[in-house]
Amino acid sequence: MGRASKTTARELIVRSRVELSDALVALLCERLGELLGEPVTIRQERNPHVRGAIIYLDEQRQVVIDTSAPLKEMQRRLERGVTLAARGGQRASDIIVSQGDVPLISVSDTNLKRALDALRGRRVRLEARAPVDSDVTDHLAAKLSAAAGRDITVDMRVDPRLEASAVLYLGEGQRVVLDDRFAWLRDVTASLERYREAGFSPDETYDYIRSIIDSTQPELRLEEVREAGRVLEVGDGIALVSGMGTVGSQEVVEFENGALGIAFSLLTDRVGCLLLGSEDAIREGSGVRRTGHLLKTPVGASLRGRIVDSLGRPIDGHGPIAPDAMRPIERLAPGITDRMPVDTPLHTGIKVIDALVPLGRGQRELIIGDRKIGKTSIAIDTIMAQHDTDVICVYTSIGQKASSVGRIVQTLTESGAMEYTTLVVALPNEQPAFRYIAPYTACAMGEYVMDGGGHGLVVYDDLSKHAATYREVSALLKRPIGREAYPGDIFYVHSRLLERSARLSAELGGGSLTGLPIVETLAGDISAFIPTNVISICDGQIVLDTGLFNEGVRPAMDVGLSVSRVGGAAQTRLVKQVAGRLRIDLAQYQEMAQFVKFGAEVDQATLDQLTRGERSRELLKQTLHNPMPEAHEALVLFAVVNGLLDDLPTADLARFERHVVDFVVRARPGLVTALAEGTRMDEALEDEIRTAVDECKASFTVQVETEPTSLGLADSMVSEEEVGVAP
Repeated sequence: MGRASKTTARELIVRSRVELSDALVALLCERLGELLGEPVTIRQERNPHVRGAIIYLDEQRQVVIDTSAPLKEMQRRLERGVTLAARGGQRASDIIVSQGDVPLISVSDTNLKRALDALRGRRVRLEARAPVDSDVTDHLAAKLSAAAGRDITVDMRVDPRLEASAVLYLGEGQRVVLDDRFAWLRDVTASLERYREAGFSPDETYDYIRSIIDSTQPELRLEEVREAGRVLEVGDGIALVSGMGTVGSQEVVEFENGALGIAFSLLTDRVGCLLLGSEDAIREGSGVRRTGHLLKTPVGASLRGRIVDSLGRPIDGHGPIAPDAMRPIERLAPGITDRMPVDTPLHTGIKVIDALVPLGRGQRELIIGDRKIGKTSIAIDTIMAQHDTDVICVYTSIGQKASSVGRIVQTLTESGAMEYTTLVVALPNEQPAFRYIAPYTACAMGEYVMDGGGHGLVVYDDLSKHAATYREVSALLKRPIGREAYPGDIFYVHSRLLERSARLSAELGGGSLTGLPIVETLAGDISAFIPTNVISICDGQIVLDTGLFNEGVRPAMDVGLSVSRVGGAAQTRLVKQVAGRLRIDLAQYQEMAQFVKFGAEVDQATLDQLTRGERSRELLKQTLHNPMPEAHEALVLFAVVNGLLDDLPTADLARFERHVVDFVVRARPGLVTALAEGTRMDEALEDEIRTAVDECKASFTVQVETEPTSLGLADSMVSEEEVGVAP
């Protein structure tokens, strides 16, 4: 040590991300001095861009230490690299300590009996590249039952993407690989070694190898689906870990302190994980391991009426939840053969939607528009309209304020809709992972209803914030950005979520899952990246217009841009008959109103069309959180489409609508029953509606306003005597 302190000692430069301790510097000086044969000193330089550390021996030679490599391999390569560098003749790029050819897959043989003893339940899953005969699965079940000492049932699933012949999953932590390649390779190698000197001809060799293959039985290898790694970086809701080269995408990982994460970004030398909890107790260098399964959420009837977080944990203070089952939050969408056409209406209770853009069970209908113009209100009204139906609802709040969620809970509770609704809430102050997985958790809860033969409705409020969250975590993980700074796979992120909405075939129970995604636009631009993506995935869209909203139209739906690709197939025959001409009346009104605004003279036919269109538009207005039964909708829509309300001032239509509904419910209950139970509008039913409207008009008092601005466009062209209704 005395010689090492002289001024003749050789100075080496060490660059690293962090400041090295004095003990480590002393150890490096001693070790490098022994290898170089001369005393050395170390000058530290901090560089945040260095992955591990770099030791500069001179201008041509350096040793690069990669902290993501296994420690033993790193130590071996460090000693070898320093020795080679001291000898000279090596390029700096050749002396790199990295993972290189270090094997990343750790396979350990485990006793099959011990694995079966640890198995919970009696069912195991067999996945094979091709269908397996039932005799084979029965034989396998018998062998496993004998080894376990209890009955074991084998469930079969075909997966052509398997590399092995078949894989038997024993719970979530272990699997048995039935791969005949290992047995073939062992027998063929041993036989060729034994008969190497026998002088076989090529044909004889081929026949012999073929006979070995035909007689080979699959070999069982039991693997632990567990792999450990180390935390490299942690912060901002993500963690970079090394040493887990075989972890799967979206697989759950467990940190040393018990916290969970999701494997999100898979790179060659590290894995980016989304943290499902606080990062305070996670330290750099701490351990992390695979769990071998995807993230699961509780599902079942016990979640109805509850408020849960993105992991399905209750946050409403009403105690724990006893779920019926645990389901993965992500799975493949039903295939084409597993679906059936959407032909059953999903009643929303909103007149303009049920009449013009009807929803069907199993449909994906986008609600799109600027902020604060009623997108969430449409979704909440749709949930409230399912009160007397068999539809189970799930509402997802993605990044909304707690005060906004509280108002939604209050509205649903006061209307009685919380009895069949589950709220999945991801607040803006939570980790990004919670906002990312929230819609998938809600979808899994709705899928459980669909798979059981029931009908579910899921609201995703909203996917704009979800896309922003995905952009946030992608930026933290240094993923490349694409159009409008969104990652290129954002379309896949949303499509694999929304395509899970379906109407299952009768063979699968006939259940359905309806999706109502919400997307927020900026200044009404529906051609932006996220809106166009979601529009292309969905079966239609309800477009809300800021101009209509400012004019007092509620809901402010743009009739020209809104569309349902299911159309009349999702309408009852009664509503289809009643609202058949409504879209035409509104379209003609919009076109002719442009001329009238500039003072153009119109004939009586044009005036009649303006009158009809203006009253149709006025009658389609609806107060907030007041969904209407289908019978009431059919009554008022028939009245306005057939001109029964043309003689009423526009300003009195809203009051007359309430009056006629109350009158018919009170004085003609048989008509309401006929409308509710009827499948079509016959002549007798039409006459009864006309009579009821005339009777109601006779008892209705028109309020004459003094301000001329209260009259509509067509009313301003008609004198008071032409109104035809007594004051």
